Amino acid sequence: MAQRNFSYTIPGWVTELTPQPKQYLTSILRSVVFAKMKEYERQLQIFEAKYKASFPQMEKRIKAEKKENFELWDDYIVWKGLYEAYNKWRKRYQEF
Repeated sequence: MAQRNFSYTIPGWVTELTPQPKQYLTSILRSVVFAKMKEYERQLQIFEAKYKASFPQMEKRIKAEKKENFELWDDYIVWKGLYEAYNKWRKRYQEF
């Protein structure tokens, strides 16, 4: 993804914290993105433990089943959203 430059006026106290405010703010942003990624990862682990499978493994299993299991599909929908969100935040983190 392309990086964009923008102009932003920062409070004077930020320069008291560091002589390099741009790097300081970038570090904070990186930390926020990392925290979001880790939160989604933690939620994914709950489903992985419950089903003893990764999302791709479980997705194959669900789609291969002949009879629909509504409880499993409910979990699948939530799990898929978490999986996609995790990957989105992981990619964002990798941009740093």
